[in-house]
Amino acid sequence: MTADPQLIEQARSADPDARQKAAVLVAQSASDHDLPLMFELLGDKDWRVRKTIVDGFVRDARSGIVEGLLDALADSENAGKRNSATEALIRIGEPAIPPIVQRVSKEWDVDVRLSFVNLLGDLRSDDAFQVLLQLLEKEQDINVASSVVSSLGKYRDAAALPQLIRMLNQREDLWLKFHVVEALGDIGDRSALPAILPLYAEKSLRKPVLEAIGKIADVGTISFLLKIIAEEEKLNLTALRALVRIAEADKPRVIAQSEQNLIQRKFRESFPADKVAPLIEHLHSTPKRDVRSFILKFLGWSGDERALPVLIAYLEQPENAEIAAQALIDFGPTAILKILEALRNAEEDDVVALLLRVVNVIGGPEAIPSILAFLDHDNPMIRRLGLETLGEIPHPGSIDYLLAKLDDYDVACQQAAVNSISALVASFPETKVDVLLKIRRLLQSPSIPVKLNSLSVFVNIQGEGYHDELLLASKDSDPTIRQKAVSLMGKFGEERFADQLVLSLADESTSVRLAAINAIVRLRPEKGLAPLISSLEDNDIWIRTAAAQALGEYRQPRGLEPLMHHLEHDLPPVRIAVIEALGKSETAEVKDVLFHCLDESDLEIRRAAMLGLARVPGSDVFDRLVASLEDEDWRIRAAAATALGNRGDKYALPALHHALEDSDTYVQQSAVLALDHIADRSSFPFLFKALENAAILDEVSEVFVKHKQLYRDLLEDAWRTADSRREVVIAAILQAMKKRDEE
Repeated sequence: MTADPQLIEQARSADPDARQKAAVLVAQSASDHDLPLMFELLGDKDWRVRKTIVDGFVRDARSGIVEGLLDALADSENAGKRNSATEALIRIGEPAIPPIVQRVSKEWDVDVRLSFVNLLGDLRSDDAFQVLLQLLEKEQDINVASSVVSSLGKYRDAAALPQLIRMLNQREDLWLKFHVVEALGDIGDRSALPAILPLYAEKSLRKPVLEAIGKIADVGTISFLLKIIAEEEKLNLTALRALVRIAEADKPRVIAQSEQNLIQRKFRESFPADKVAPLIEHLHSTPKRDVRSFILKFLGWSGDERALPVLIAYLEQPENAEIAAQALIDFGPTAILKILEALRNAEEDDVVALLLRVVNVIGGPEAIPSILAFLDHDNPMIRRLGLETLGEIPHPGSIDYLLAKLDDYDVACQQAAVNSISALVASFPETKVDVLLKIRRLLQSPSIPVKLNSLSVFVNIQGEGYHDELLLASKDSDPTIRQKAVSLMGKFGEERFADQLVLSLADESTSVRLAAINAIVRLRPEKGLAPLISSLEDNDIWIRTAAAQALGEYRQPRGLEPLMHHLEHDLPPVRIAVIEALGKSETAEVKDVLFHCLDESDLEIRRAAMLGLARVPGSDVFDRLVASLEDEDWRIRAAAATALGNRGDKYALPALHHALEDSDTYVQQSAVLALDHIADRSSFPFLFKALENAAILDEVSEVFVKHKQLYRDLLEDAWRTADSRREVVIAAILQAMKKRDEE
């Protein structure tokens, strides 16, 4: 059966709109008798027609369509058809791989073979990888061989290294070597470096060699790169870019910071002074944003005085401002005088803010006079940054200026002043007596902000008599002061506060009652239980929520029945708090109630119940938690992993090991944290394998370091036989363990 003659006529019309309508009709049906016409339209001159047909093929990717698309790659006269067939095959994905694998080694047409090889690089499968390795051994056409190499690089599989390195040694064609070096860089395995570095002697391979070094990002190559930068007459931007890539490579926290510090130090020691001017010149002339970014970084690393006015000037360019600010921080304390001069002359608020952030990190006492000028700035953000910076610079002379800002009209500025005063008094204990005298006077101020913030400072520095001052303030006529006093009481487990906190549970102000509930949790006086139960009936939802949370901390049987009553009828925030409180009771009495919550439609209720079951005894509870690791919703699976970790039962280990390979990153992270709670040597092979997962590498590394006595010898054994990728990570973890021992 053939397509409708009228449809064929329309598909071959000179009008592209008519052909487009025909394409829509055949693409929607994609019936067998329409396929010849669809493949004809796949090569249409109009891109809309071709796209419509591609969409139709992708929707119905049966084997006959895939075979037809592969045949279309042989149409040497129609580039549009070939490109559309390639797009369709890539979008079809996995079903297209087996027929390509079957055809590629038998295909005699070089151009078609080239298309097949490129597709196998884009689609990727284990079978395709093995076929590409086989092709590499026998392929004679240089273009196809180069494409095989490039496709292998896309797999990022170190199993290809032996053959690729062998090609570097056996084949003389520079074009092929160019692609091999690129592929080795894409694979990113440091064991390829001994084969790559000597190729820098070949002028035509220098750029791919440097780019590959940057992609592999091994800190051991920085001396090689710095030598090139220092010795070559022209400024080698590719080598500089490679250096930045190494410094900014995505690596575990245990590695990243030490490597970045090493690179910056070596750069400052080795970068030739005569290259600074060309670097600045190129910064001004390049239109490329990424090039400007890494040049600004290097100017900061250089420590060269000529770089300072340039970096300061680039603070005024929004797209480069953050990078320039970080470069000034990297430059270090020797930049401070120029930075302060710029701060005094800056007109734009954004520039002032950036300069204050820089001073916050690298400034010393000499910066204080310049900062004081901004404490009365119109912009509250500038004032806050200035106040925070004074707290970071260890000098007691700033305290009086900070005390004067306790009544700033911006609340964030007030808090910054409180924090900075507290920090300076902690750094200079000899100032405490004098500060307390001033604080006592300020406590008598008619200004509410001054009284509130003075009270905070008084408590933070624990001045003599602060208990009495808090008790007095908790009875103040102003609810804001009462709320602040009650909140501050919550910082201390002082028995003398108990009566007043209980009384405050009945305060007329909602904010005071809420503060009292949050504060009473720390002390948990017996007389506070009944008022908290009463607070479950408060009209305010957040009071009821806080009361439920507080009752959970009490863990008293008397609170269970009132809590369960609110589980039946209250709003979700209260119900979630009740579920958490019931779980903390750690009694079998709440098991059935929490089981019932697991079957509700509200995911947050289910999640809270899952977490609440962590401490509830019973083998049926354990079985339910383990089964929930297979739940269709990632939030429930993550909660189940967390609950099992909190439960601390080693029988959960196999299930948690399996959860390390969950499809969701958050579930994986929850499993790692659970294994942190249930540290056991049997987890080592599973955690060790998880080091390959970049999403949880930092968390797994921290588990190893935290439980170093448990895992150190196993890691040392693994390090002796590790491949080059893992070797670096394991060495960094072992080094972090050693550092933790010394702390």
